[in-house]
Amino acid sequence: MKAKLTDRFARTAAPGIWFDTDRRSPRGLMLRVTPAGARSWCLDYRVKAGGRQRRLSIGDPAAWPLVAARTEAARLRQIVDVGGDPLGEREAERGRADVSALALRFCVESLPSRAATTQAEYRAMLRDWILPALGRLKVAAVTREDIEKLHRKVTDAGKPRRANAVKSLCSTIFNQAIVWRERQDNPAAHVKPNREHGRERYLSDAELQRLMATLERWRSRRPDVCDAVLLALLTGARRGELLAMRWADVDLGAGVWVKPAAMTKQRALHRVPLAADAVAVLRRRQEGAAVGKIVRLRGGEQQVFRGGNSKTTRNRLEKDWFVLRAAAGLEDVRFHDLRHSHASMLVAAGLSLPVIGRLLGHSKPQTTQRYAHLADEPLREAVEVVAGLTRRRGAPE
Repeated sequence: MKAKLTDRFARTAAPGIWFDTDRRSPRGLMLRVTPAGARSWCLDYRVKAGGRQRRLSIGDPAAWPLVAARTEAARLRQIVDVGGDPLGEREAERGRADVSALALRFCVESLPSRAATTQAEYRAMLRDWILPALGRLKVAAVTREDIEKLHRKVTDAGKPRRANAVKSLCSTIFNQAIVWRERQDNPAAHVKPNREHGRERYLSDAELQRLMATLERWRSRRPDVCDAVLLALLTGARRGELLAMRWADVDLGAGVWVKPAAMTKQRALHRVPLAADAVAVLRRRQEGAAVGKIVRLRGGEQQVFRGGNSKTTRNRLEKDWFVLRAAAGLEDVRFHDLRHSHASMLVAAGLSLPVIGRLLGHSKPQTTQRYAHLADEPLREAVEVVAGLTRRRGAPE
């Protein structure tokens, strides 16, 4: 049906499709009134490519006066006349994934390949920071300013290191978006991180002696944490690797522990030689397991530590470690610092950084380089020897 549309007509028209006959209106402008009384300005047009007939809603006459509807219809008609499809573009925009959908795909397709602790950390950052801030945004619409704002928010909450981790995870997720062709660039690429000061804590000889004496006193009361601490010192293994250790991965006769790729941070198989003292600790645990004193073997897992690398086991180990380190007067020593102390002792023994990197399972030489300065002391002693010889030879007779 045709009619000369006015604002009053729009408010009172009967149900139907009413095309405007006024010459001031672009071709295809119409008023649609449903049987239920809903009213909207629309533009009818035919797409040049393919000739598909389309009807695009502009807005409710209560919010859009006729003059505004004509202006918008004229703009849309210009797009149509040059071959565009405004409704198609709108539908495509609605169909584009938002960050919540991208994060879900990341969790399903990419996250399982990472270590269990990493998965837990990523999920926590998504839940606590990324999704509340970005979840509703379209993937293609996220800007560098959005990532900077999120980074600043986490930083202002007193968590500068966490802010850097959140920014890094955003970068990882948007790199996947590029691979999946959901956008062409990474909005987190040029966001400046907070300055971090690496923490380096190594046990001195006196501290090591106190810790070893404490382990001896506490072994009967807390055998799991005492054995874990001793193995960390003897192997340099990470906490999660130790707790995930299985008897099937250990050859006590050959003195070798083969860490499966799925249990290492670098996601690569890592073969570790075991010192005689480490083998002795494991034999003691194996004998205790056989009679049910230390750990009960269940199913096919046969783990060295009860509960494996579960959250419950990690929490129990940390709790016991706090008690143990307090007894040894080492309140500022983290469990991970035992790995650093293992590395420092290797450096002191004169081993090269590449060898130390292999023992620790580092995938990048730069990671091992953090221990390079520990070799300064023996080098300094060596040059002092030369200086002493030079002074003696240069002294007048």
